[in-house]
Amino acid sequence: MAEGLRMGMKHTDEGIMKHIRAHLVFLNAHGHAFTGEAFAAQTRFFLEDEFHLRMLEDQQTGLAYYLSAAAGAYAAMGF
Repeated sequence: MAEGLRMGMKHTDEGIMKHIRAHLVFLNAHGHAFTGEAFAAQTRFFLEDEFHLRMLEDQQTGLAYYLSAAAGAYAAMGF
């Protein structure tokens, strides 16, 4: 995700959506029941929680917001 942000990829880019899909498939295969909407809600929480916001923003400026926008777009597509 950070690479997509650095490369200027739109948050709705097909490659970004594939990364989210793969992440959710991995989570679901390992005992974490996650839908696109649940993931979008989690990323919105990251924006409000100082620990998670710092963790993401320390990796790449804007990453928390980019991830949240991408997750919202993914959920809106009905995945």
